[in-house]
Amino acid sequence: MELILAIRDIASAIDQSVEAKSDINWKAAVTLAGMVSKGDTGQTSIDERFERAFGLATLRFQHRWWDTSKTFSPGPDRTRLILTLLHGDGVLSEYNGTYDT
Repeated sequence: MELILAIRDIASAIDQSVEAKSDINWKAAVTLAGMVSKGDTGQTSIDERFERAFGLATLRFQHRWWDTSKTFSPGPDRTRLILTLLHGDGVLSEYNGTYDT
């Protein structure tokens, strides 16, 4: 899959996931784009990254999930999806979406 197609597909899947409040769309798009999991670094939440190199550019997708509840104040679970295009360490562009469940 070429870079521009991967960006379009994943950005569209982010929008669909936000609208449906579901992880199904972004997971399918990230898999189809051939992105590789770099693991989950979250301790009490989820913070996982997927990456794929396209020549000198790197496409990175980050999925974050956390519970917004506080003591005696229940809150929703929040999901944040971030698609980033990098050149070296520099960010060329970023697209994101957030939803609560």
